[in-house]
Amino acid sequence: MASRIGMTAMAAMAGLVLALPAMAEPVPPGHYRYEWDGGRTAGGTGIVVTYDLTLGPRACQLTAQGFQTNEEIRCEAVNTNGATTVRFVSYSDGKVVNRYGVAIYKPGQELLRLRAGTGGVLLTELLALKPDEGTFPPAVRFKPL
Repeated sequence: MASRIGMTAMAAMAGLVLALPAMAEPVPPGHYRYEWDGGRTAGGTGIVVTYDLTLGPRACQLTAQGFQTNEEIRCEAVNTNGATTVRFVSYSDGKVVNRYGVAIYKPGQELLRLRAGTGGVLLTELLALKPDEGTFPPAVRFKPL
């Protein structure tokens, strides 16, 4: 009797596992770019920052260059639940403060999250990394190079 109950429970659990939706694959290693356009200054200068993200098996690097911006960040990419979360490790010089001595991010702080969307697009959720103080709902931002 006990073995029949055990087999029934195992069959029910197997059915539940098969009924779960398949998890999306994490973002593959590669080079990605996001060009943020913040409009123009009062003097007419373009406010553009280009973010380049490199994800590799043992490497993660994020650079930001453009209007009043020049940063190179060492990061870590963590894959969970079909998304890739990029976390701050340090700046390229190994310090956790930028060239002006300011700690913008904390080690381990989540900068952004990437997830595959419908139609093969890559959705980006900006977390601690934000080009300005606006709101940034998940959207197509980083694109493969």
